[in-house]
Amino acid sequence: MPQSSHDTLGPEGSYFEAKERAEEKKLRKKLDAMYPLIITTLFLVLGVAFDLWHPGWLLFMTIPLHYMRPRTRLQQLTNPVMITLIYMVLGIFFDLWHPGWLIFLAIPFSAIAGNYK
Repeated sequence: MPQSSHDTLGPEGSYFEAKERAEEKKLRKKLDAMYPLIITTLFLVLGVAFDLWHPGWLLFMTIPLHYMRPRTRLQQLTNPVMITLIYMVLGIFFDLWHPGWLIFLAIPFSAIAGNYK
């Protein structure tokens, strides 16, 4: 007896959900590949059009953040790259270099609290 395509399906909708997840994963890979190009283009536009070369370079610090997949919001905020980016923004835009360095204490406190395992 020949099998139809319906005989190979699992629970209702699982084939379509799996297909949709596969398409989302493929799109995510394309966007992940394009992210550094988008950031570079944005940096060049900011620099050429608005002469914002200096603070514009901070955009490049978002590239490693984009590829990191933290499990929680706390892990995302206490990531050393994110902490450094926040410190640079505090210093460059608000001239808060002195009290801003205290944000680096979030890294060991986060590790002590068990945020990273």
